Amino acid sequence: MRSAVKRLPAVALMTTMLCAVQVVGYASSAQAAEGIQFQQLLNGERLPDGDIVQATVLPGGAAPGQISIQLKLSGVTWWKGIQTGPIVLCQAQDNQQSSSAQVSVSDFNAHGLQLWKAKTFGVHTQMYNIVDATQKMSGGNSYIFIWTKD
Repeated sequence: MRSAVKRLPAVALMTTMLCAVQVVGYASSAQAAEGIQFQQLLNGERLPDGDIVQATVLPGGAAPGQISIQLKLSGVTWWKGIQTGPIVLCQAQDNQQSSSAQVSVSDFNAHGLQLWKAKTFGVHTQMYNIVDATQKMSGGNSYIFIWTKD
């Protein structure tokens, strides 16, 4: 009986420490997203984590109330994705080199656009938030994002 009492604080301490590590790990991954400008993608600039994603605009490529999004991988194979808030629009990996979707202008304007990629251990991580997406991207157009470097 006496030894059980001595072990309880150690178990409680270990559990507390494990929970603290999990919270810290979660908080750091939640802060990983970098704000970028749409023009950086149009210019094909190197992004903060070393990625290069080239955006192209095809005017009139979608219905007026829709925005068409296409993701293409070129020379990269790890998982990549594009989301508008909680809505996964496109994802590609390995042999599936492209993916496309349409989103309503209202959903797009409510959530903006985010670029995701697989990081350590394949964890899908939001990397970039295109901070001016709702101002620079409009309904009726198609947007192609070619991910060439990660």
